[in-house]
Amino acid sequence: MSFMEKAAAHEPVPTRVVRACWAILGLLTVASITGTAFSPLLLVKSPLLLVGLAPDGRHVALVAGRVDPWLLMSVTVLRRSLYSLAVFGLGSAYGDAAVSWIEERAQGVGKALRALERLFARAGALLLLGLPFLTVCILAGAARTRVLVFLPALVAGHSIWVFCTVWLGTRFAAQAQLVVDFFAERLVESTVVCVALMVAYQFFTRRKRAGAPPT
Repeated sequence: MSFMEKAAAHEPVPTRVVRACWAILGLLTVASITGTAFSPLLLVKSPLLLVGLAPDGRHVALVAGRVDPWLLMSVTVLRRSLYSLAVFGLGSAYGDAAVSWIEERAQGVGKALRALERLFARAGALLLLGLPFLTVCILAGAARTRVLVFLPALVAGHSIWVFCTVWLGTRFAAQAQLVVDFFAERLVESTVVCVALMVAYQFFTRRKRAGAPPT
């Protein structure tokens, strides 16, 4: 019996927890889309808010030289950990079905997930120290890893990655400032273009999903 099958024998996750996880994912996804769409404006006017909304590595690196590093790390790690925790909860609720669903819709990603599944079966939550990614969080949830084991490993993993990103961003702060200055001089135009690109991306992504044949 695989570790996923063993996990399936556990008690089901309460419905209220599943709903809370979906609500967190939905709220943070909207926040991420909004932050990315208005990233030129936020990068110039409110860099910490940009990271709070959309904590992508490129955003963290660009603002690293303009925000207190410990504050930046705290906000980024907290924001990423909250999203990861919600993904972990859904992995616990749906188990191997979550991996199978991804595998059916994105074969390359599905294969990577299965490879990570085998690696996670050996390393367990320690894998999160080096790879605190959403795919690993799904596997950790599906394997019914204890929260008291998962959460410290997750926070430590995110802290390592964010520390490295902030360090690199600080080292190249002068180059990042050139990007900030570029957007500052063209703030309205760059923001409008970025919003339009995000709207177009969301539109075509949804249209592609709607037109996909049922599985």
